[in-house]
Amino acid sequence: MKAIRLIGIIAALSVAALTQTPQVMAQERPRTIPLSPYLGVLWSFEADFGGKRRTFLFDTAGGITAITPESAAEIACLPWGQLTGFRMRGDRVDLPRCDDVTIRSNGATLAAPTVGVLDFSTLLPKDAPPLAGSVALDSFAGNVVTIDLAHRQIVLETTASMKRRISSGREVELRLSREVAGLAMTPFVAVQTPKGKVWMELDTGSNSSIIVSAHDAELFAMKPHDKEPQTFRGKLVGDIALAVDDARSMPLAIDGNIGAGVLKDWIVTLDIVRGRAWFSPASGSWTAIASDQ
Repeated sequence: MKAIRLIGIIAALSVAALTQTPQVMAQERPRTIPLSPYLGVLWSFEADFGGKRRTFLFDTAGGITAITPESAAEIACLPWGQLTGFRMRGDRVDLPRCDDVTIRSNGATLAAPTVGVLDFSTLLPKDAPPLAGSVALDSFAGNVVTIDLAHRQIVLETTASMKRRISSGREVELRLSREVAGLAMTPFVAVQTPKGKVWMELDTGSNSSIIVSAHDAELFAMKPHDKEPQTFRGKLVGDIALAVDDARSMPLAIDGNIGAGVLKDWIVTLDIVRGRAWFSPASGSWTAIASDQ
């Protein structure tokens, strides 16, 4: 499906004490951004942009937020310069840029110092609903963000709501990759292997479950060059077991990708300022999660 190509293009630009951050202090209550399916395989949300109501994709592995040329014109930006990134398979993508872009959704203000400009119409079916762009984690910088696909929402937490949220979660090891001259932001979590830790990106822009790089496949008893779905059994550092029967292996420039097919079962809280992350079961029950493994 042509829409699936979109995931790779946008993802190309990616590869503590509970004290208050400036953004968390500035809001009195959590801000919730409702999510909706887009084309049945991606996640999107509605936002005010350029004085109009627009639809944006939500792609945590996008690295850097991107808008369409039409969206750029609506905010009087003449795209300039070049942003250079790489897909998870290693191929290069260049995009022009716009600066100081603000997107508002349901009381939440998302600010990106720099965004890419991408013609999404070349990647989507002709009858696809209009799209203004794709929002990556860079637009949430300075926030504590909870991603809850099961309940179709993104939550910008306050200090108090964060404490409540993570009280039932388990902390995992997180790295925030800052590519594209430090503008991009992509979350990677540590996965245990017999040889040591590998780092897989969290990707709400992929409807797959888990993709493992060919160079790491054998660490998970997978066949590196088998194009068919395979069984994956692994564990995040932090004692979060992941088990799927439709994982895939392919040559990648990164260790792997954990997509929405897995993330829908978890509520993921990211403290972007301090580089910390927590997982809790979307079902609300750790017992139910354990029985499924």
